[in-house]
Amino acid sequence: MSSLSNRPLKALALFVEAGVFALFAVAVAYGNFHHGVGFFISLFLPIAFGAVVAARVLPTGALAQAITHGALLTGCVIFAFPFVWLVSTSFKYNEEIFIYPPRWVPVIPADVEHSPYMTTELLGDLPPEEATWDKAAWASAWPGMASYLWDRQGERIRQLPGAGDVHPESLRAAVLHGIIEYAARSLPDTAWSVGPSAVMRQIDARVDEELLHTVWDAVYRAVELREPSVQNIQRDYLPLPTGATRHIDAWQVLIGAATLGPTATDEARPSRLLSYDFAGAADAIVMRGAFPLSVPEDEFLGFTLPLRQDRSWHAVRVKLEVGGRLYESTDDLFLDQYRWQEIGFKLARLDERDERDLGIWPLVAAENQHDVFADPDYFRVTLVVEPSSRLVATWRKYTYHYRKAQLATEYWWSYVTNSVYLVLMTMIGQVLSCSIVAYAFSRLNWPGREALFAILLATMMLPPQVTMIPVFMIFEKLGWYNTLRALWAPSFFGSAFFIFLLRQFMKSIPDDLEDAAKIDGCSFFGIYWRIILPLVKPALAAVCIFTFMGTWNDFMGPLIYINDQRLYPLALGLFDFRGEHKTDFGMLMAASTLMTLPVIALFFLAQRYFIQGVTLTGMKG
Repeated sequence: MSSLSNRPLKALALFVEAGVFALFAVAVAYGNFHHGVGFFISLFLPIAFGAVVAARVLPTGALAQAITHGALLTGCVIFAFPFVWLVSTSFKYNEEIFIYPPRWVPVIPADVEHSPYMTTELLGDLPPEEATWDKAAWASAWPGMASYLWDRQGERIRQLPGAGDVHPESLRAAVLHGIIEYAARSLPDTAWSVGPSAVMRQIDARVDEELLHTVWDAVYRAVELREPSVQNIQRDYLPLPTGATRHIDAWQVLIGAATLGPTATDEARPSRLLSYDFAGAADAIVMRGAFPLSVPEDEFLGFTLPLRQDRSWHAVRVKLEVGGRLYESTDDLFLDQYRWQEIGFKLARLDERDERDLGIWPLVAAENQHDVFADPDYFRVTLVVEPSSRLVATWRKYTYHYRKAQLATEYWWSYVTNSVYLVLMTMIGQVLSCSIVAYAFSRLNWPGREALFAILLATMMLPPQVTMIPVFMIFEKLGWYNTLRALWAPSFFGSAFFIFLLRQFMKSIPDDLEDAAKIDGCSFFGIYWRIILPLVKPALAAVCIFTFMGTWNDFMGPLIYINDQRLYPLALGLFDFRGEHKTDFGMLMAASTLMTLPVIALFFLAQRYFIQGVTLTGMKG
């Protein structure tokens, strides 16, 4: 009866505590994490506390269990957000990463049959996030708003470069969408309460040349070509010889429903706009151009093609004819990004050392060498564009940064190999050394055992910064600087924490097993190897998991002791993906995802042993 009478008081006290905790969490969320994952994490804290309160107050049963498990599941989902965002970002281009509001799901490539075309893939939904009207009111007001804005800005929009090459209705819809999306961000929240006409007047007042060109870059897609440049054997890029004829005009369409027209770009660097249509029977477009050689034939190494892609993800194959020889690209180039790129193509010669150049596409000699262009003063380039399905395009886009991460540095597989080697050696060292020492502290009686164990535990109180310089000087004198030995050799001298963990687990093993082994004539080492080690597998699994995570993610150690980039592990090698002036965050997130996956996989595979090793270490002693 007393427990029942005290239940309301306990409930009141717990709910008061939950209220105070909730106010604190909300204050933290508002002050530090007003937007983002931290806000949701902070809101989860009072929810979890409330679930604990309910589980303690309510009778034990299905309801209490459901509340507890629901809170735990909610917590798992919230705390998984950073990893989900990491993986999601690895599938995105930089244009998708830096848009507002942020998107969790990467853009799926559109099924493009013709180019140039208009797209709103990088724009937000209408109505804008700032709008206070509901969708029904917006739908009824939108025709009038669009007509007003088009009457005011339509002429300026039609004068944008390339506007005449796209469908008028597609042009109108995409550009107006972009204008409202970008202009709405600068409107105050109160602006949406005055009605559609007033909002349109305010948006119209904010339209200038900078806004129009920003919107145009976001919605317009087209393929453009410029004249190539030649690379000699000294790896210098040389422009084509100047003359009366513009070399960009050498490009001609041979096969397919496509045209090459001039564009309104910089006259100093003229370009040609490629318009194509795959809706008909043609399944490929073939373009060709012959350009003068600016170097002797025997010094020709490759060429660079300035190209702006339309993000259609159609495949492009390249053929080169020079010096009476035909060369072909070994892999397809995909029209994946809408920006100017200097795409390099290099002859793959056997006498050159094997090296991996980011952005350089190798050209190998073709098997068919018949009817090859052989003018000694010119080289001829053929581009074959073939359509790709949405499935192929999506796969190529989602794996783009992962493939690029392996090509971004020639030491990628060295990073992986070094990390695996360090993990294996460190795990072997920790398991052997820590288990032997723990066995001596837990199962053997010898003078000063407890005192030495206390000293061992006292070393855990020393910050690593205190011993960092002396240890570095010792390793340097041993000749271990700039070697991997400095990272794995200390593991063979044990770890105080792991020794403590294993000692506590070993003390829980009954003495009868050891006594029976002694009667059978088993030595101390035999007892350790045949009896103790098999029984402490859960604790050893916990040691392995902790060691794996610590070694795999170790950044400070390699930073201090390793100077040769070829010896970098992955944790330090990720710095190689940071540019001096610009960082490709998509590629960096892809490399980080690849580094994180082994840790997650190991934990899920060994979580049973991990939990046993942690929970059973304090059962005795």
